[in-house]
Amino acid sequence: MDQIKAALTPTDLADILGGITVQAIYKTLKSHNIPTETSPTKRKLISPAGVRKILEERGFKYPNQIISFQIVKGGVGKTSLSYSLATRAAHYGAKVLAIDIDQQGNLTRSFGVDARDNAVWLNIYRDNIAVSKAIVNVTEGLDLIPSNLNNSRLDVELTQSSANLKDMIKDKIAPIRDNYDLIIIDCPPAINKINTAVTCASDVVIIPINPDPYAMDGLDFTISEITRIKKDFKVNFDYKIVWNRFDQRERLGTIYMHELASNKDYMEKLIPVVIRTDASLKNAVFDQKSVFELRGFIKEDIDRLTREILGINAWKDAKAKS
Repeated sequence: MDQIKAALTPTDLADILGGITVQAIYKTLKSHNIPTETSPTKRKLISPAGVRKILEERGFKYPNQIISFQIVKGGVGKTSLSYSLATRAAHYGAKVLAIDIDQQGNLTRSFGVDARDNAVWLNIYRDNIAVSKAIVNVTEGLDLIPSNLNNSRLDVELTQSSANLKDMIKDKIAPIRDNYDLIIIDCPPAINKINTAVTCASDVVIIPINPDPYAMDGLDFTISEITRIKKDFKVNFDYKIVWNRFDQRERLGTIYMHELASNKDYMEKLIPVVIRTDASLKNAVFDQKSVFELRGFIKEDIDRLTREILGINAWKDAKAKS
């Protein structure tokens, strides 16, 4: 992935800060000796390090969160959301670690990493390889622990060893956790021991849903499972729901949106962002590019989601009220 093709522009930064002109942004960049680069489309782009410097100077504090994308159903867009969130968060200057737990390794391939000769989570757990040794740098501010088919043995190993699922991932991540603002874990669509361990290590579980009956069933089942994990392992974490691949032209989208709205508990957990259906996302993942390099409205949706997860929206609102 070519980071400089898909970074924040001075206009983006002016919008985040609010009440400041693009010209003022250029003056700020100059006063801090923060250079801009010119993209192939002639846009001026700010490096992630430059964005971070300005946001931190203005009082923004990056989170220290572990987020996992989970649902007991395939094909809802967990991997594409993990990929896009990790990429955009890095544009905002966040230090991001993406962890691919799914044996299919789709997130790993999305980042253009060949994991055949890399350590994966099976090696971290079974062979006691340090997490730091498994990390692959993808681009500025974005690292990856890849996955491959070797991770298909994870559940067998966890069962045979009677692993402490509550602390297994949390303890492994602990030495490097403070190196990152955001750790994003892409999970397989299953109820299994490794997902239980990921859930116990998460600060927030994000459940993507699509407008179809099987996804709604998967939502119910997933929430039931994470509720059980909270009780059995006595862990404290939150869960959020994100509406993904929504097409307002399709009748089912409206039907299931109303069904979700009728459940007060679910509505309280719904992230106030709708990710619309857009072919550019699938093309971006296939071409190992960011959606921000391509044309398509989904870049607006992913940007809003990223600001919500990083806390930029709440910070911006708080600043406007003060």
